[in-house]
Amino acid sequence: MNILISVIKLLGGVALLIYGMKILSTNLKKISGGKLEKFLISATDNMFKGLLTGILITVATQSSSATTLIVVGLVNSDILKLKSAIPIIMGANIGTTITSQILRLTSIGGDSLISLFTPQTLAPIFIIIGIIMMETNKNKKTTNIGQMIMGIGLLFTGMITMIDIASSFSELPILSQILGALSNPILGVLAGAAITALLQSSAATVGILQAISTSGIITYATTLPIILGQNIGTCATSIFGCIGGSKNAKRAAAVHLYFNLIGTIIFLIVIYTYQYLVGFPFWNSAIDMGEIANFHTIFNIVSTIILFPFVNWIEKLTMLTIRDKQNSEDDDESDYLSVLNLLDERFVKMPNIAITNSNTVIEKMIELAEKSYRKSMELLEKFDKKRLEKMQKREDAIDKIEEKVTGFLVKIGNLDLSEQEAKTVTTLLKIESEFEKIGDYSYKFSKIVEDMNDKNAKLSESAYKDCENIYNITEEVILKTIKCFNEKDYQMAIEIEALKEVAEVQKEKYRNDHIQRLKNGKCNVESGIAFLEILTICEKIIDHCSNVSIFTTNYMTNESYITKHEFFNKIYQTESKLLKDKLNEYNHKYAI
Repeated sequence: MNILISVIKLLGGVALLIYGMKILSTNLKKISGGKLEKFLISATDNMFKGLLTGILITVATQSSSATTLIVVGLVNSDILKLKSAIPIIMGANIGTTITSQILRLTSIGGDSLISLFTPQTLAPIFIIIGIIMMETNKNKKTTNIGQMIMGIGLLFTGMITMIDIASSFSELPILSQILGALSNPILGVLAGAAITALLQSSAATVGILQAISTSGIITYATTLPIILGQNIGTCATSIFGCIGGSKNAKRAAAVHLYFNLIGTIIFLIVIYTYQYLVGFPFWNSAIDMGEIANFHTIFNIVSTIILFPFVNWIEKLTMLTIRDKQNSEDDDESDYLSVLNLLDERFVKMPNIAITNSNTVIEKMIELAEKSYRKSMELLEKFDKKRLEKMQKREDAIDKIEEKVTGFLVKIGNLDLSEQEAKTVTTLLKIESEFEKIGDYSYKFSKIVEDMNDKNAKLSESAYKDCENIYNITEEVILKTIKCFNEKDYQMAIEIEALKEVAEVQKEKYRNDHIQRLKNGKCNVESGIAFLEILTICEKIIDHCSNVSIFTTNYMTNESYITKHEFFNKIYQTESKLLKDKLNEYNHKYAI
């Protein structure tokens, strides 16, 4: 029963340690407001800079797993290149050793001045300060800082709890026997890997070893292989994190595994060869907290020094083991699959990157919608069943993107966002809905053409010319809408309104001409209905493009939202000359 109680208390200490790390890491990300991710991205131009960045981010977050997961997510979305990610992952391994160096301070005792700065003293102070900041201040940033400080206190409390329990383990013969068996290097490495994979924290595994070392029952022979194994076990987090990701995300996770696996194998060979041939005099001696921390640090630093010159080889190894498919897919489908990688769930809690990625996905959506519209006119020129099938695939891709990006933006919107971030998310939700409708109407255009082909209905020469002209106006509106959204170009919004007016005038003219053709018998009923439907589709597409230009104008400014009516009044009053010039230009260009 005493053994069971001790194990339960030890696990409680482990839980506090891990929970403290999680609170610390989570709130640091909130405080940084996406700056951690930007800091990582900025480190792509130099391998040494990437290594240092990986160290600093991991020291700050107290979690190499968190750093590696962010890196995997950035690689998954093509924001970070695989080669640039490798030094950051190596740096994360070094950064995580700081935790064990901090935890070793719990072994400091006595009445010296330095004892005032040990975890035993600081733990309750940090918890008290954290709670006071959380309870007495309603400011979100201050609350997050308070939670972060409390997390450090909980981390220390967990370690102290483990040490208090582990100090009595010398009285448990069965534990000594188990630990003795782990002096076998294979069993020790496997045990270290398994415990770390289960806890999802290499720092926690090393912390447990440090706590048990206070009992004096673990030796160098037992401890070293477990520390080597925990570096392999920590790869489980990145491996699970890349499931469902792109090939590059899987390669980034593989880099983490290969680096730790190769480093472990090198150390195993060197240590056990020397032990077999010469022998370490301290091999069966008890190891203390400081020595565990030192070996953990030395192992990761030396592994990095050895493997850092071989970054290119590690990259090639991952490319060989995780290969690209040889058979190319349909361009649109490949684009669709690629662009959805930007909506990685790992980015939901990183608003800056998540919003940027959503914007990029929406840009891809409108590109697909524009292509769909362009191909629909080509279908009118010459009907092709295969081309129609591609139109269907393209429409399905647009619908899937719209569904995915909507869900992603809604999740972002549920976070604690700044006023500008919340406004941007709301605007993007409106814009992507408008773009999806443009895709819908483009597909309807192609279905009208299919219906005409089935009924063998043909447009008259003059009707086809009118149809071609309204198509060209609409195509220019779509292209200007893309530019307006992508480049946040206010002038494009004015030009879109000028084109919209020209289109309305031309559309009425075409309707009147069409009625006259029907009266004169120059056009049959089937083709006449199709012609009117095409005019309506172009009108609807232009309306949706106009909406996008208004939403984009709102998106560009820090002002309150303006309605369509307010937008029209604004450009007619403040931009009347430019609007008039553009009206004259487009009337001259499209009047027939």
